Amino acid sequence: MKFEFHSKSLEYDPDLTKVILTTAEGGNVPVYLSADLINLTNQELFEKALDTIYEVNFPMRAENEKFNTMGEKIAQVDDAIDRVNSVAQDVKELSATSRGAFLKVMMKLYEKEVLTDEEMEELGLFDEE
Repeated sequence: MKFEFHSKSLEYDPDLTKVILTTAEGGNVPVYLSADLINLTNQELFEKALDTIYEVNFPMRAENEKFNTMGEKIAQVDDAIDRVNSVAQDVKELSATSRGAFLKVMMKLYEKEVLTDEEMEELGLFDEE
């Protein structure tokens, strides 16, 4: 059912703005809003009236939609964190592998007396990390 804006008026009770929405089938749906909204544009009143109908007929739906959206965003963040952790682990493993290969090369150079004790000391290859 599609609603269209029909009219607005202050109700006999000056505390209410009466907005009438109509349907293509000719049905009228009165929606009562606070009186201070009477000066809003017809489009703004139409949107407020639809929001009111939505809230009255589906009171928890808006909240549930918000929670579902937040849940989806949290799941996306969790997935991103998992991917980052996986990449960090891969980098750590590659770093350890390359460090091991580098140490083997340095030890071979040391064994062949290409590097001296002082040079090995300067490189700091065996410092604690």
